[in-house]
Amino acid sequence: MLQAIGWLVATIVLVFIEATTFNLVSVWFAVGGAAALISCLFTDSLQAQSAVFVAVSILCLLALRPLAARLRRPATPTNGDLNIGRTATILTPVADGAPGRARLDGVDWNAQAVPGVSFAPGDKCRVAAIRSTTLIVEPVPIETPVQAN
Repeated sequence: MLQAIGWLVATIVLVFIEATTFNLVSVWFAVGGAAALISCLFTDSLQAQSAVFVAVSILCLLALRPLAARLRRPATPTNGDLNIGRTATILTPVADGAPGRARLDGVDWNAQAVPGVSFAPGDKCRVAAIRSTTLIVEPVPIETPVQAN
């Protein structure tokens, strides 16, 4: 009887953990706990119940995780993500510790330089990342022409 209560508590805790996360973390073990709880009706052996728990958890993990991964939708890029890698123009001085302003496609943004870099007004920069409403900018890579031998 005490083992059944233990498996019941374990299953409830695992279901609670699963309910508080956004990813499939412990649902496989919650199913294993429920199977071990049911196995308490047939045997008093803790070793047998533990074996049922481990076996059912592993089977659920191996069988259902690939299905869940296929059903998960890929992250959809936002409009801001589409600006990464594009070129902007600096409007006010921008440095790593001193944010300024930059213009991208006619829209003024807050801008901050990557560490160790600073920009003067009129400089061109490349958008390295976007944090909230701030462009994280870096120098535009200089392309060198390839010389044929």
